[in-house]
Amino acid sequence: MGKTLTILAHGDADGVCSAALVKAAFAEEYEEVRIYFTHPVDLVKDFREAAAGDVYIVDVAIDEKFLDEAREAFSAHRGRVVYVDHHPLSADLPGVEVVHEEGAAASELVYRRLAGKLPRLYSRVALYGAISDYMDHTDWVRQALEMWDRRIVYYEAGVLMQGLERARKDHEFKREVVGHLSRNGAPSALPKLLRLAEEQARVNEALVGWVERNAVVEGRVAYVVNPPGPLGLAATLARGLKESPVGIAAEERGDVYVMSLRSAPPVDLNAFLRDFARRRGVSGGGHRNAAGARVPKDMFRTLVEELNGFISRL
Repeated sequence: MGKTLTILAHGDADGVCSAALVKAAFAEEYEEVRIYFTHPVDLVKDFREAAAGDVYIVDVAIDEKFLDEAREAFSAHRGRVVYVDHHPLSADLPGVEVVHEEGAAASELVYRRLAGKLPRLYSRVALYGAISDYMDHTDWVRQALEMWDRRIVYYEAGVLMQGLERARKDHEFKREVVGHLSRNGAPSALPKLLRLAEEQARVNEALVGWVERNAVVEGRVAYVVNPPGPLGLAATLARGLKESPVGIAAEERGDVYVMSLRSAPPVDLNAFLRDFARRRGVSGGGHRNAAGARVPKDMFRTLVEELNGFISRL
């Protein structure tokens, strides 16, 4: 059997760009490169089901609820395991090669680690991921942009971000995008991606008015439920349009709310959600000002109340 590399990545632009950079760097060293998309709640399950040969995990936070299981699964794997991420990491991972830095995109971290294996022109792939994840303020990004026309790079990042958002769980198409980027192709050169980006732009424009009409404000928190568009954008719009420190967008999935939260400094959403998740036995966490959670619907009011209390103590 040939040498295999498994890449487990988040399905957003930063994760897709990270996966593309890993694939490009190791294309000649492995006979087979497998791409799978996952998220914090399912990371351990997907690792156990999909991991073969050497494994790169990129841009996927480890949910504290499953931390012990993750450490056990990673350490038991017979191949090499490399974990590259920029979300807060609360514990060590024995036997795993960890590349971790908050404040920089995962795609930037991958590029910096593998730069010796990649032509310099691949810096634009890392830039697409960094821009899409609001991580375009680092020293590396500023320096890397110097060799490009930043207007073109930002345009391509927008096409990629919007198109992938519209593709949602079409993992086969996302694998196609990874392959295209691994050959350093421009996102706008993929007709389907360009079409999806245009569709998503129209959805986003309609979402602005919907959030303005439907957002509810409770204390210092503005929220919407079941928005007709991306949860992250809806949370950002709720926060901004209602001039609240925190915006939440929740989507019903059975008896659970899947949520995106956005905040303005100094509200640390990751600190709040990780504490809330530990105490309530749910899943939650992310970055300081952009995070996610999954809670039973009947716990939503409690979350909003406790979040207001958290904000009032700052």
